[in-house]
Amino acid sequence: MKQKLLVLCGGQSSEHIVSRMSCTSVLNNLNKDKYELTLVGITTDGKWYYLDQKQTDLAKDSWLDNSRPVEDVYGLLKSQDVALPVLHGLYGEDGTIQGLFELTQLPYVGCRVLGSSVAMDKIYTKKILDTVGIPQVKSVYVKKRYDDKLVVVDQNFDEISNVEEYIGEQIGFPCFIKASRSGSSVGCYRCDKQSDLMAKLMEAGKYDRHIVVEECIDCIELETAVLGNDDVIVSRVGQIMPHGEFYTFESKYEDEESKTCIPALVDEKIQEQIRQYAIKVFKAVDGHGLSRVDFFLDKKTNKVYLNEINTMPGFTKISMYPQLMEDFGISYSELLDRLIVLAMQR
Repeated sequence: MKQKLLVLCGGQSSEHIVSRMSCTSVLNNLNKDKYELTLVGITTDGKWYYLDQKQTDLAKDSWLDNSRPVEDVYGLLKSQDVALPVLHGLYGEDGTIQGLFELTQLPYVGCRVLGSSVAMDKIYTKKILDTVGIPQVKSVYVKKRYDDKLVVVDQNFDEISNVEEYIGEQIGFPCFIKASRSGSSVGCYRCDKQSDLMAKLMEAGKYDRHIVVEECIDCIELETAVLGNDDVIVSRVGQIMPHGEFYTFESKYEDEESKTCIPALVDEKIQEQIRQYAIKVFKAVDGHGLSRVDFFLDKKTNKVYLNEINTMPGFTKISMYPQLMEDFGISYSELLDRLIVLAMQR
């Protein structure tokens, strides 16, 4: 008997379009002989629709053609055997929809509520991983208060008003500014001089009230893929070769001159160190199912630093996670099957 599989895409985050791109690739590689598929799209304003499964590209503006609204979301979830939430960012990767699945007792692909929530917030990821000795670049937590004032939040959670002076002394310039709970490099900016700092912090604040300011290092960007629940496997290390100063949304999804390389063009000992760090990171955030763990390699010192962990990484045709698994010997179709099996072990 076929499993009743619910595939979700879209969502309310800034990565909405990436989710639809990922879902197109998922549908193209899913073994439909194994599953009774229900395809649902969530719009940016939170409405749920049953989607036409005959579409070939969900990234097109016509993605809602021939759709019909989901009248009973709770009933839909109760009727399924397992869910594959191809959702990135807020309300899809941050523990919220995972909580809904838990309430309806629906097994689902990916990390649970705690792991999803912690890993989505770069600030709290850093705090947890500090406790297990994962090296990270220097950073400062900036909060946009409800009165729109920006303050630094120090290690004791005290608020410091002189943001420019504090960041200048602790981090310096250039630095990177990142919306804490955003992905696909949305809300991420390089700041080269102090005079631009507040404007770029405010811009990042449009995406999230929590903002990370990080030290800028001359680095190689490296990524590895983790798969499993208790006993995990880790892929070889892949290398990002962005066309431009850093790996922006445009360079990821629109610039054909940006490249990836598997395995990475770095020393094998460094790659093994990264693989071991990736396992520790995954376990430290209570990971389940899958994650892509990203690192920086300082070109001057050869020191490895964690960048971030993604609990629902991109699944587009150019995304690193399925490429790393393919290199490991697991095809895209087999990967989806394995993830669904892992979900059923909850």
